Amino acid sequence: MGVGSSPDGHPRTSAYSTRQAAGLGKIAVLSETGETLESRSLAGSETTIGREGADIEFNDDPFMSPLHAKITAADGNYSLRDLGSRNGTWMFIAEPHRLGDGDLFLIGSQVVLFRRLGYPGPQPPESDATRRMGSLVPSADIARLVQLRSDGSQRDTVHLSPGRNLQIGRESGDWVFPYDPSMSGLHAEVRSEDADFVICDAGSRNGVAVSVRGQVRIEPGVRLLVGDKMIRLEAP
Repeated sequence: MGVGSSPDGHPRTSAYSTRQAAGLGKIAVLSETGETLESRSLAGSETTIGREGADIEFNDDPFMSPLHAKITAADGNYSLRDLGSRNGTWMFIAEPHRLGDGDLFLIGSQVVLFRRLGYPGPQPPESDATRRMGSLVPSADIARLVQLRSDGSQRDTVHLSPGRNLQIGRESGDWVFPYDPSMSGLHAEVRSEDADFVICDAGSRNGVAVSVRGQVRIEPGVRLLVGDKMIRLEAP
């Protein structure tokens, strides 16, 4: 925004230029094959994305909440926050992501919930000293993965134990989804790192995304899923 002088000597405010907002960066809307369909400039230091009443609107997306997500730009840095949307805001990972209790991740079209269970306490002896039968390996499960339906109900559950890695895919792995055409043959791996677990992309075609919790820093080039729109943050 610039200030000049009018013929009568009074200050004159220049017209706003979208080039100033474009200097903050933009988002590219991607096709299923990753091609850029259109680009939209960030509106300012804070840009909301949504179906209605947002700075960047996608009126045709029924999976997007009216105010869905917000991108903040400051000093060349970017951050992302979900605005309490119904379907969440998803960030595709380029590096292994350490899972925390309550994290959601997306593989193919499957939404999976990670829950910590904690370490089980010692089993007290039976009153008559009889040993209890049961599986000895693995001896302890400290977390689990839960497949969620679109209504939020739970379907399949897989338990995680220290020292055990879990592979997930459409055709091969420890947890297989043969009915999901958007999942690669071997899509992802959940790796055990001491008492923690990380989710890794196993070279899948469609990637692995984690649901954004709180405000997270993002880098240019990151792919995001907002509603049904795949977008990519691009620097100026």
